[in-house]
Amino acid sequence: MKFLGWKLKFKLVLGILFLVGFSMTTSAFVTSSTNYRLQSDSLNTSGLLSSSTSYRIEDTTGELGTGIASSTTYKVLGGYQQMQEVSLALTSASDIVMTPLTLTQNTSVGSTAWTVITDSPAGYSVTVYATVSDACGDRDGGGAIDALCDSATTESFADIAVFKHLWNVSNEYAFGYSAYGDDVTGHGTDTDCIAGANAPSDSLLWQGFHSTTAYQIASSTTRTEPAGTVTTMCVATEQDTIFAPSGTYYATTTITVLTL
Repeated sequence: MKFLGWKLKFKLVLGILFLVGFSMTTSAFVTSSTNYRLQSDSLNTSGLLSSSTSYRIEDTTGELGTGIASSTTYKVLGGYQQMQEVSLALTSASDIVMTPLTLTQNTSVGSTAWTVITDSPAGYSVTVYATVSDACGDRDGGGAIDALCDSATTESFADIAVFKHLWNVSNEYAFGYSAYGDDVTGHGTDTDCIAGANAPSDSLLWQGFHSTTAYQIASSTTRTEPAGTVTTMCVATEQDTIFAPSGTYYATTTITVLTL
């Protein structure tokens, strides 16, 4: 498994207004309504966001007391353009090696898990995307190269579906994924990938990667606990009536986490 992570930043605002010899300190605060939330405010005289095809710049004028001040015991980032760092950490997901299908083994299930830790007050989002060889084909006619394939023979397992549903394979050999975890929604309520005897869970909702699409697999609108939040991704295959051709089938999946 592969993953990408970004360290995003938000603005922390500290402003100081001086008037005729008197001073008044303005601290950052949060303003919100039913449909918006400002992480921080600023007192200044003007500002502008400018961009072109080759650059993007934001400027602010009229602030005093801006910059970075620090000592051995504190660090202050003053002013609208100073950036409050938001921490984002993602543990590495392990590779999945599935039990081979045989003349007597018709189902196979595997899983991997990762932990997201972030202090972003707006939360985070995780998407997954399957990369496959162009040598493989769209055997199920779904409009995308099937995710699980053998590039040497161009054989592939049909993606089970592009929408979530209970596991169901008939007269086919197919592949699908599901997930569970505290920040996973829309994949059912089971907390196990397997429903006994290495068979896919009959309570989770499964779908194919449909490999032209990045799918959101987990998200949260709040920061995680210090220990982080675990997401488990399940993958499953089944052959029913029709045997899958012999081969080595694989899909490379990229996990992308972004703070919101």
